[in-house]
Amino acid sequence: VMGAQQRIQDAADREVHLNKQEINFVEHGDWADFELHEEYQNESGTRQEVVYYITLPESAVITGVWLGNSENRDERFAYRVSPRGAAQQVYRQEVRRNVDPALVEQIGPRQYRVRIFPIEPKTLGDDEREFGLRSSFVKQGPPLHLWLTWSVMANQNSWTLPYLAEKRNVYWDEKTTRTVNGNSFARDADTWLPTSLNATSQITPVTHRFDFPDGQSVVAQPLASTAIPQLPSNLKIAVVVDRSRSMQPLARDVQNALAQFKTISERGNVVDVYLTAPKFRGENATRVPIRELDSNALTYFGGQNPAELLQQFGNLRGAENYDAIFVLTDGTGYALGANDSKPASVNIPLWFVHLGGKFPLGYDDATLEQIQSTGGGVTGNLQDALNRFAVAQALQRGDSFVDAPRDAVVEYADDYVWLTMSTQDAQTRFAETASDENFAPFATRRLILTNVQRERASLAQLNTLDELHALAKQYSIVSPYSSMIVLVNAIQQKTLDELEKQGDRFQREVEEVGQTQNPFNVTAVPEPHEYLLMALGVALVVWYARKRRQQKTV
Repeated sequence: VMGAQQRIQDAADREVHLNKQEINFVEHGDWADFELHEEYQNESGTRQEVVYYITLPESAVITGVWLGNSENRDERFAYRVSPRGAAQQVYRQEVRRNVDPALVEQIGPRQYRVRIFPIEPKTLGDDEREFGLRSSFVKQGPPLHLWLTWSVMANQNSWTLPYLAEKRNVYWDEKTTRTVNGNSFARDADTWLPTSLNATSQITPVTHRFDFPDGQSVVAQPLASTAIPQLPSNLKIAVVVDRSRSMQPLARDVQNALAQFKTISERGNVVDVYLTAPKFRGENATRVPIRELDSNALTYFGGQNPAELLQQFGNLRGAENYDAIFVLTDGTGYALGANDSKPASVNIPLWFVHLGGKFPLGYDDATLEQIQSTGGGVTGNLQDALNRFAVAQALQRGDSFVDAPRDAVVEYADDYVWLTMSTQDAQTRFAETASDENFAPFATRRLILTNVQRERASLAQLNTLDELHALAKQYSIVSPYSSMIVLVNAIQQKTLDELEKQGDRFQREVEEVGQTQNPFNVTAVPEPHEYLLMALGVALVVWYARKRRQQKTV
């Protein structure tokens, strides 16, 4: 069944051809700026929307998006950084009106959604032949151009490119031209972007710093894997096991992860395992000490999204206190769509471990907030999550593996320790590293997440969210609370101005993975160019009818 569904989806996706793909990047030592330029051509007779779900390294940051009717950069339509709910609402509204928008949203710690509309369809044209006769022909619609920019830290001696988790309506083939920094390269027909690109020279990781005007600084310091501290022996850990049917192929990975936690418990730590229970399973979720668990007896049935997993944990937890929560799951949760379940509120680091290395397309905003506000994160394997948790624990204990005050907020991601501290401390402890304005986008991403942790109790208040958004807007980045939207006229801009004043400007709806713009869902009042197309269609019908009558009378 899944194979048939995939073949149907593959056929449906062959609506828009990717004519051209250009990747350009500029290296700055151990980090680089990237730009992706793509040209789309509609192969159908209706307007189409292109949707990409992509995954980036966690410390990477998206810095810009543009639309254009040609390759002329001077004529591009620029983006605007807007509260996530207002941006989503105006995008949907303008799509219904058949007017160009583009939208980039962050829907997970590493996950983003890119939406482009409309790629104009083929139309019916006609020309004059001999003896006053006219003939009709199919005319290609104009191509649409997209530019997307981001910054990323080096991965040893290479640059990790966005991973395409899902797409809609667009396809590429041997006719698609591809270049990297102006040089052509060949890819197989199934690949959107290369996994990574080699650096042009040997990369040496260095420390970076950026000082914000408000007296805060962010420092990124390399940390070798051999320098990662060990977990202490006095922890209490909760392990939530997703027992959905989709976890069956990962049963061995679950057993290996639980064996690793059992080893951790044998070092003096307490580990409780929470076994979730999807609807219709016929049993309730349970909690069991890991020493009493038989991982070989686990069975998998039904389906649950991340919010449901956390809700069941919260119901079972009672008054138990933990130092961290690790959720063992796969990458299918977001595909289950919207759900009424609200994730349990936790105040300890929450880690989603996506066994098998496949991340979900995203998370609902409530679950994403729980992950980021607790100082947790998402990983593709358990060891990465344990390493990142160990770094945070060591700094809290005052270990001197990095030169940072104990009140600094820490994140270990992509082989760097990201520290947020006062500028006074940064100038004292990292005096040899000057503040670098070019590093501001990376630092802003980290400062926003730091403030999410610090202001966790007030994240429901608009003034707190406005402050987070102000940072993203000032330094021009996409964040979990701020999206980038491209608008093409003053009416759209005015509409967005009004929506940004509304009390629900940060409220975003969960959208189905397969949900794209319905080309037949148009407004009752056509746009001016639509009147022209309708008139042309009527004229063709009238001409054809007259021609038929003339032929009958001859």
